[in-house]
Amino acid sequence: MLPRVGITRISDVTWLDTIGISVYQAIRPNSWSLSVSQGKGVTPLLARISAVMEGIEVWHAERPALPSTEATVGEMRPGLGYDPEELTLAERHFLHDDCRVTWLPAQSVDTGTPTHVPAQLLVLDGRVSRTWEPPLFYPSSNGLASGNTLDEALLHGMYEVIERDAIVRAAFGGDGSRPQELDLSTVDAPSVRTTLELFGVAGVNVSVRRLPSQVAVPTFDAIIWDDALPVSFRGIGSHLDAAVALSRALTEAAQSRTTAIAGSRDDLGKKPYRSTGTPPAARRSDESDRLDFTAVESVRILDTAEEVREVTARILDSTGAPPVYVNLTRDDIGVPVVLAVCPGMRYKALH
Repeated sequence: MLPRVGITRISDVTWLDTIGISVYQAIRPNSWSLSVSQGKGVTPLLARISAVMEGIEVWHAERPALPSTEATVGEMRPGLGYDPEELTLAERHFLHDDCRVTWLPAQSVDTGTPTHVPAQLLVLDGRVSRTWEPPLFYPSSNGLASGNTLDEALLHGMYEVIERDAIVRAAFGGDGSRPQELDLSTVDAPSVRTTLELFGVAGVNVSVRRLPSQVAVPTFDAIIWDDALPVSFRGIGSHLDAAVALSRALTEAAQSRTTAIAGSRDDLGKKPYRSTGTPPAARRSDESDRLDFTAVESVRILDTAEEVREVTARILDSTGAPPVYVNLTRDDIGVPVVLAVCPGMRYKALH
């Protein structure tokens, strides 16, 4: 399968850093967008699989094998089930009902009701084209996910949308709520404690905030920094199980740092290499204001389909619009891939 999706090499870049959290890269030299995909995990195998799956996801989004529909926003609006203005719009867009848009088939996560999503929102084809269309929607990989099953892919996609919505709201405000610094000494999950110990042994400072989220799902923002590499790196994690959410945030922060050290991603600018001067922890709240991890509401659901229903219900309750998804799965590849779209949730190009 790997040659079919253009993956020519899988690299273990874990020990370019000193932390020891497994980070892998999957290389696609002929990619139509990013040629390097990252994966992280608590074991080398999980990190390797994560990198490969991300490469597979992007390959699908570069060339969706779906029928398209050309129609104006006004023509499509009555049958969408959501407001197109609540999608991620391009900067200085001029979206209006007479705009002619290319649409791809989608369906609601909760009922399976057919709908459509603008192709411009998800197609990651960065090749030079002879045609042009006005930028109306912001194309990104936000919500793009894969899994062993369709439900797994949907979960990964919806959690990613929740993560990015939370970090945007924390950065730009709007609802009056503030992030809370987490007291890491209260973390009682053994697997997360092991991860925290890896940072400690490596001399890397860790600061974690619980982000306020419009969706009632635990979301954490992890920042890492050390004197040897005085640059801040961030990881975000969302999950109904608070321990899983925290683990994802921590491992993503490690992945962000290792990725910058490797320097092989196409979209790395100067920011990852600029010193912040002082440790982020020194700019955070005092100890009396810190959140006890055991006080974070946490739910563990073992059935994937049930978890999909629960997350979907929480998104619907928050936004008033059901999440929808584009099924990008191809029979010739055989890996479930979706783009989860949650109208009303915000996104900024932080990733």
